[in-house]
Amino acid sequence: MKLLLDACVLYPTVIRNLLINVSGEQKWDLIWTEQIFEEWRRASNKINLEAKAQTEAEIAILKSKYPKSMVNDYEKQIPKLYLPDKNDMHVLAAAIEGKASSIVTLNLRDFPNYELKKYGIRGVHPDELLYREALDNFNLIAGFVISILNDFNKNNANKLSEYRLLKKAKLNRLSKLFR
Repeated sequence: MKLLLDACVLYPTVIRNLLINVSGEQKWDLIWTEQIFEEWRRASNKINLEAKAQTEAEIAILKSKYPKSMVNDYEKQIPKLYLPDKNDMHVLAAAIEGKASSIVTLNLRDFPNYELKKYGIRGVHPDELLYREALDNFNLIAGFVISILNDFNKNNANKLSEYRLLKKAKLNRLSKLFR
């Protein structure tokens, strides 16, 4: 399975870490573009300088760890595309050029299936993807969730449960499995 990760699933740490950890175990191929990374940078720059530095470090790690994941030369696809939000055309173009089976995004309404279907691609919310994976292999997902939770709780005064962490990350169906 080849998945294009939209910027909105790279920026929240919990979702990004879960997707990357699970992809390593399940042999999912992850792809992205420099433009998607730039959207991630802009979103984190709005927080503070520490978030900006953290984002740069995480992008460098992803580029190093996944050197074949960067999609280039996708702009040629854009003129033939239609999406409700023109600012997302580069994402679909990269998914087409990178031969992705799915675009993983929190913004499904911006990627209507009737448009994606033309290219053999589907939009999938990370909650749906991770929930289905947890139904098949709960222990694998639970191990990653607990590891991410431990890191989160180590660095935050307000301790969260698995349920609250996943709920906060907008992974509602997955959070219910941890209730």
